[in-house]
Amino acid sequence: MNRKYLFVDGEVITVNAIDEITEAVAVQGRYIIATGSTEEILKLQDDDSEIINLNGRTLLPGLIDSHLHITCYGTNELSISCKDESVKSIDNLLQQLKERVSQTTAGEWVRAWGYHDKKIADRRFPTKEELDSVSMEHPIIVVRACGHISAVNSFALNVASIDKNTPDPEGGKIDRNENGDATGLLIENAHMKMFQVAAFTDDEITKAHAVASGHFLKAGITSIHDATGYGTSNLRALQKDTLNGTIKQKVYAMAGALNESEAVVKALLSSGVVTGLGNERFKLGPVKVFLDGSSSGPTIWTRDPYTSDPSNNGVHYFEQEQLEELFMPAHEQGWQITAHAQGDAAIDMLLTCIEKANEKFPREDARHRIEHAGIAAPDLIERMKEQGVIPTPNPAFLFEYGDGYIENYGKRAEQMYPLASYLEAGVRAAIASDCPVTDFNPMRGIHSAVTRLSQTGQIIGEDKTVSLIEAIRMYTLNGAYASFSEKETGSLETGKLADLIILDRSILKAKTNDIPSIKVEFTMIDGEVVYENVSEKIHV
Repeated sequence: MNRKYLFVDGEVITVNAIDEITEAVAVQGRYIIATGSTEEILKLQDDDSEIINLNGRTLLPGLIDSHLHITCYGTNELSISCKDESVKSIDNLLQQLKERVSQTTAGEWVRAWGYHDKKIADRRFPTKEELDSVSMEHPIIVVRACGHISAVNSFALNVASIDKNTPDPEGGKIDRNENGDATGLLIENAHMKMFQVAAFTDDEITKAHAVASGHFLKAGITSIHDATGYGTSNLRALQKDTLNGTIKQKVYAMAGALNESEAVVKALLSSGVVTGLGNERFKLGPVKVFLDGSSSGPTIWTRDPYTSDPSNNGVHYFEQEQLEELFMPAHEQGWQITAHAQGDAAIDMLLTCIEKANEKFPREDARHRIEHAGIAAPDLIERMKEQGVIPTPNPAFLFEYGDGYIENYGKRAEQMYPLASYLEAGVRAAIASDCPVTDFNPMRGIHSAVTRLSQTGQIIGEDKTVSLIEAIRMYTLNGAYASFSEKETGSLETGKLADLIILDRSILKAKTNDIPSIKVEFTMIDGEVVYENVSEKIHV
């Protein structure tokens, strides 16, 4: 007989069709067997039952992050974090790099991540010469917070065979001094190529997956849509580590890469497989490419020039015909398609491709996606609705990078990640963190969805905020819908898999500005308790 859990006396947010709030829920084996009042659920008690008294706490469906990079986050955790409060200046960073060099065998990589040139005291990137002063016997890479720019030392440039005669890659730039020598600053595809050169070992990646999965469980994340990192080898590692239990979350894996994503997509198209291959634990998701750059860089591709630089419209990686040559066959074969598209020009390009694909090869319920969909102007949202497209906005970006958005994009910043506009248009947006670009904590994302506050307290498009329940739906059932999994998970309903979490208090009664401090005390996936850290006894 499968063990039975009876969760009672709580605030159960079901996310069902009528947004029902109940008191209790019953789980047996892998599945939810009932929701209702405490009295109703206690009638199901038998000798195999464990009663968990919620004492007014919130119980939610497991949270679904619809776009993050688990491998990148986990490997970052093995590296120096420039987001740590101890790194306030380049000198602080150089000191920590020197300490790491002293612990690292000559010739092996020394890495730092999360660097933000606009927030560090020096307001610039470390130079090649400064990184050379740390070590000439180790390749060193410092990756910007956006994941699209890096600073490296001379050893790293040599390892990647970058010298005075190396041309800029398409969609990227090797920064150079007045003599034409590489300065060590690599932008967009130049960085992506270096990032691939600096790849981690298989053992490091498995260790990284274990660390990342544990962190995500503590935040109540029970499913992830992985947005790729290192190509097909990364897909194999994700599948292996999900099926062997290293990664506890359900994984919906996008097929692409941070570098040369087009080649990865072509390889998948010739393989004969399509979106949906796999099982409830690990499933192949959409094919994915990059159309433009970073919203905070700023390097996104915009229809009108940047407010901060009238000569700049950002970067783009594809021409319209190139994208269609790649994605039209993918759509015809049955793939879900998606792309990193932050600027309105990039979103426009992807929507044009989707429109042509749907017209030429009509298909029911394709659920094509747009990753991020940063500057989502009203005309673009209307086209998303017409094509049944699912955007994956990142409201937490407004908190971490919003002040820069106002500076770089002006009034357009108010149209970024416009959750209320999606609701009004009937577009099913699925909230995502894009971790490690920003904090994976869903409570930060939910708070940003309902406030749109920047770090300096500016409200960026107040009319684009949504209610708490609406934000929770975008973090649960909409995420399940974006991965064709809404019949199995995403809400607390009889017959669905028991993916659920318990918070340390009532989220509906909490003050709005206290939401980011709410903790997860209990996480269950498929009826298995995978994380528990309660502040008081809840097991009766």
